[in-house]
Amino acid sequence: FIYIFMIFIVVGCMSDPTSPTGMDCIEDCHLHISAPSLDMDENGYYHMEFMDGYAQTFSTLSANVGIENQKLGWISNKEILINGVWTNLVNKVSYTDNSGMGHTVLSAWPEFVGDTIKVYCGYWTQDNCHTHFVDSLEVIVEDIE
Repeated sequence: FIYIFMIFIVVGCMSDPTSPTGMDCIEDCHLHISAPSLDMDENGYYHMEFMDGYAQTFSTLSANVGIENQKLGWISNKEILINGVWTNLVNKVSYTDNSGMGHTVLSAWPEFVGDTIKVYCGYWTQDNCHTHFVDSLEVIVEDIE
C-alpha cells in the first residue's frame, strides 16, 4: 500500500509530455510584496505618514508573483467600523498584470496613527501542484510632525 501511494505521489506531479519542463507544476512562481512608495527602516518596517486634515491616507502595495492573470488575496490584521460594518484596511482581491505584478491599496484612518498594520497577501498556483504562497509586510502609521 505504501509503495503504491509513493508511486502515485511521484508520478502525480511529473510527466505532462506537453509541458516544456515535463512537469505539471509552474516553476517560476514566487511572491514578494512591498510598499514601493513608503520608506523601509533597517528592521524591515515600512512607514506611512498620516496626512493631517484628511479622513484617510492611502498607499499602494505591490505583489510580484512572476505569472500573469493570477488572483491574489489580501488582508490586514486591522479593521475599522464604517456604518456598522467592519471593513478591512486593504482591498481584498487583485489580479496580476502581464508582467506578474498585482496591486492593492492600504488605507489608514486617524485611529491607526501610532499603530502597526500587518498586511498579508497570498495565492494558490493554478497548476496541478496547487502550491500556496504567502507573504506579509508591516506598516507603521505615523503622524506628520
